[in-house]
Amino acid sequence: MRYRLVVFDLDGTLVDTVEVHAEGWAYAFAKLGLGSVNPRDLVRLIGLPGDLIVREVLGESALRYYSRIRWLKDRHFLRKVAEGSVRLYLDVPEALSYLRNRGYLVGLATSTPNYILLPLLEYLKILEDFDVTVGGDEVLRGKPDPEIFLKAAAKASVEPWETVVVGDTEYDSVAARSAGMLSVLINRKDRGNPLKKSADFVVRSLTDLSLLL
Repeated sequence: MRYRLVVFDLDGTLVDTVEVHAEGWAYAFAKLGLGSVNPRDLVRLIGLPGDLIVREVLGESALRYYSRIRWLKDRHFLRKVAEGSVRLYLDVPEALSYLRNRGYLVGLATSTPNYILLPLLEYLKILEDFDVTVGGDEVLRGKPDPEIFLKAAAKASVEPWETVVVGDTEYDSVAARSAGMLSVLINRKDRGNPLKKSADFVVRSLTDLSLLL
């Protein structure tokens, strides 16, 4: 078996949270009087580090408010979790079980900081399914920089070329390929050809990993 480690992205890959995160950023911007932004216009940015999202939407000058924006956004997200609005995709348990049974190490690497990530994984009852996790606050450079995936491989004592990355955006695939890892993207939103161009493989369900690994 060539590959030893499978590293997952979180938002949009394992959990249905992309729209929730987009709503949270829009809520925080409006609450601080920084502008009215349609959450749908933010969806394409989810997966990037938070400071890059703020810079992209509001400009460099808005970064002075970043800590307040982040606090409001995270509070909104946690409220949605408490309301039951954040759920695992249905194909996740079967995919994780398959990888375990096949002897793969399983990792998670996400822009979500650990103070949100770890309680969320516990709430979803999947924390114990991962051999390694890397939160966004553990790296200096977020996706599409490869640092976060390289850190996951290092934590698992696995070489980059022995690692498969599974994500849902080009940020994931660009970072994975820059790290020298196999890139698999899940096309949950039927985004078509752009994903195919950026990844080694595109699947429509995580259960399709059994066809590749």
